Amino acid sequence: MMHVVFGITAGVLSFVAYPIYIADILRGETKPNRVTWWVLALLNGALSAAYYASGARDTIWIPLSYTLGFTVVALLSFKYGEGGWKRTDSVIFLGAVISLVAWWLLQSAEIALYLIIATDLTGLAPTILKTYRRPWTESKFSWTVAFIASAINILAIEQWRPAISLYPMYVAITNGIIVLFIYFPRFAKPHNDRS
Repeated sequence: MMHVVFGITAGVLSFVAYPIYIADILRGETKPNRVTWWVLALLNGALSAAYYASGARDTIWIPLSYTLGFTVVALLSFKYGEGGWKRTDSVIFLGAVISLVAWWLLQSAEIALYLIIATDLTGLAPTILKTYRRPWTESKFSWTVAFIASAINILAIEQWRPAISLYPMYVAITNGIIVLFIYFPRFAKPHNDRS
């Protein structure tokens, strides 16, 4: 029963940062890239489906909250967003498509899940690099909440098999790296550019 409580708590916490991000968009302080957010919404929708099909139940709430949050931001990007198609967007989109095709051809949600996680890391790498170079450009509150949620989600793992435990571990590690760079800039590469 505690696994369910931890999983739901993690999902709710992971979604907490989105109202703040959305408020920043509506105030004009944040301009989401249209293609990136649509690709991330698609990717996380596919990840949620593959993760669920792989047997995840108590830890499914974080990918579901990401899918919902990414979709809302993607919708807002029509009016408040900017940008066009970039090479990174192509890689992420292609990875999502390959993952879904692999799932369909191989009838293996687990293989699709592993491919989607690898694709997600490709999409997250620019944010990790940006935080490494300019930690002040990321929201302490949002990333702190995301890290806490991902740590709690690890407590929701009931079956420690790769198809269930890999995604929560991946999210906790990547969120933890970003939080480390934000709170301890001595680990990050200092730049004089404060923009």
